Amino acid sequence: MDDESVVRDFDDMLVHVGSWGRFQVMIMFMFFPFNLFLGYLHLSSILINYAPPHWCKVDDLINSSLSLEERKHLSIPLDEDQKYSKCMMYSPDWTQVLENNVSQPNPDWPKVLCSSGWEYDFDNFHRSVSSDFDWVCDEAWKPSFSQTLFFIGGIFGCIFYGYISDNYGRIPVIVMSNTIAMLSGLLTPLSTTFWMYALGRFISGSSYNMCFTVPYILAVEYVDKSKRTLVGNIGLAVFLTISGCYQPWFIKYLGDWRHFSWAIFGQMVIILAVPWVMPESSRWLQSKGHTERALKVMRKIAKINKKEVPEEVYESFRHLCEKQRESQESTKKESVMDLFRHSNIRKNVILVFILYMIINCVFDCTVRNVSNLNFSIYISFMVSVALELPADLLSIVGLIYVGRRFSSTLSLGLCGLSLLMAIPLADNVIVSSTFAFIGRFCATYAMNTGFQYVVEVMPTCLRGQGTGIANILAVLAQTLSPNIVYSSSLHKHMPFILMGLLGLGGSIPGLFLPETADINLPDTLEEAEMHGRRDKFFWIPLCGSENRYKKTRKEDVLKMSSLNEAYTKTEV
Repeated sequence: MDDESVVRDFDDMLVHVGSWGRFQVMIMFMFFPFNLFLGYLHLSSILINYAPPHWCKVDDLINSSLSLEERKHLSIPLDEDQKYSKCMMYSPDWTQVLENNVSQPNPDWPKVLCSSGWEYDFDNFHRSVSSDFDWVCDEAWKPSFSQTLFFIGGIFGCIFYGYISDNYGRIPVIVMSNTIAMLSGLLTPLSTTFWMYALGRFISGSSYNMCFTVPYILAVEYVDKSKRTLVGNIGLAVFLTISGCYQPWFIKYLGDWRHFSWAIFGQMVIILAVPWVMPESSRWLQSKGHTERALKVMRKIAKINKKEVPEEVYESFRHLCEKQRESQESTKKESVMDLFRHSNIRKNVILVFILYMIINCVFDCTVRNVSNLNFSIYISFMVSVALELPADLLSIVGLIYVGRRFSSTLSLGLCGLSLLMAIPLADNVIVSSTFAFIGRFCATYAMNTGFQYVVEVMPTCLRGQGTGIANILAVLAQTLSPNIVYSSSLHKHMPFILMGLLGLGGSIPGLFLPETADINLPDTLEEAEMHGRRDKFFWIPLCGSENRYKKTRKEDVLKMSSLNEAYTKTEV
């Protein structure tokens, strides 16, 4: 067998059957709907929980001849910002007020908390869960708490689906997690109490992240290393943007959060077709020693890509899979603790966990912070999400030419600075909002970097569980985001201060991670241990691969157990 027919690792086999062809384009298009559904799961709660403009309902005035504006003017005191109070009302003898045809409120009238519920501006805004259940004023914490439960559900989901992903494959997790997201999205609108709604949000959250992350892993595992950034981010750029931009106007058109939920989550029924149209991860099959299934997928890829592959290549791949299977049987099964037993892997994993937690917290804060901007919720929501498109497109270019390390550092650093700059300019709504949107733009760029970084740092044998832990920690960090946004009730600048400092702090960990651009994904723990050890600190892909590595001693080369380009190119 000649050297060209020898398959040394999965990426070798992928070159033979086609690492960028019709099959990869097909996988990329199959991945697009998951970006749309991610928008439904992650963004829709902002609109569903939104409290429309509201004021105390005064029963004695409802059936009077006064118009709506006259009722508000007469019965609702002004707050410190000279706006109608949301939670206080005047409480004179309304019968006497009406009999005397009083048209102006008396500041000396007694003021009390709303006692008969609230009225909402449904002429200009949609019905939400907050308006249906009067979760305002003293109960305004309930929507924020339900979102915290959503993220807590995500922690349990990450543990469960991460285990399933590494032990039973990617396809079962894709179907299970997205089905749970669909059913919870359809059933939550039937809630009649807060705890029923909270339970629905918890169950919905259990599928959050993994319903997108696992298909993301599957998509990038099948493509050439030079196309991973494109495949991973083009769907976010286009379909997550579409998902977010049309949602506010769709719920405004429907006018009711229940109809909105049924309409968007009902679309996820197409997930049930995944087992018949999407292949299992051959990289996972190969790493687990499932020889025949892996070969079947490889032959299918070659057929779709119209590649003529010699039979000896398949035999070499079969030998590789058998060798992997024998290794699995002769050695103890990898556990997630193996990520922490080797010094370099441990350092990289801990740093990427910290980075991913900060990115997710800052990103989710910038998404939800639209409620703290002095714009229409529909316009600010659309503009905020529309920034996904240019940020995602820029990240495709940036991650390729600048790399992952400096992309994470620059994007988070600029995000933090922009949000802090919005504070002294708060009196100018346009300028301060512009800086807030710049922060949102940079947070989106950072999020795309984080998605890709976590996948690429983890070895294939533990990629599902490793990314699962990363998602658990990220979701744990995201539980803080509703409270950071809600901190505006303490001080209007507090969310910007907290987000800004987090962004600046998050710019540091990425500098000490290995650069994963232009190298094959590590398949084994041995490859992951050598990951990045030879990279120059200030190298970026734009400098060229020939300038990437430090000079390497011969004894270090002998430690490298793979022919992966990242671990074997030497400059002895």
